[in-house]
Amino acid sequence: MKTVVRAGFVAMLATAALAAPAGAAPVKQVTSTCHAGQFSGMFTLRYETSGGFHRPLGAITTAGPYIGDVGTRSLKISYTDGLGTHAVYANVSPASNGTYTETLPSGLSIPATARGTASTTFGNGTQSCVATVPIT
Repeated sequence: MKTVVRAGFVAMLATAALAAPAGAAPVKQVTSTCHAGQFSGMFTLRYETSGGFHRPLGAITTAGPYIGDVGTRSLKISYTDGLGTHAVYANVSPASNGTYTETLPSGLSIPATARGTASTTFGNGTQSCVATVPIT
């Protein structure tokens, strides 16, 4: 596990490869936590890598109380290459307390040679925090 501290933002990054059926690409899982005051939200992205592409599969967010339980929760997936930043997926949904699992549409892909990121913004009506994970 790796801790990143940037301008008051603390993120715990963890990467795990999950077992895959024979012949299938292993599923990777990256997790980040963000804080707004004493409250925090946790974001996990699951993806696989094969054929020169990272393919996001799903996201799990855990929030509340008091962060991510009112307003909206947004998920953004993008990558940066030599030509700029490219949006892969964006979704805004109502915030909810507890754990929320989001299944992503099939066909999402990020070139394995690019630098990909996924982030979720949690809000509580007055404060928010953003948890960001790398896709590598």
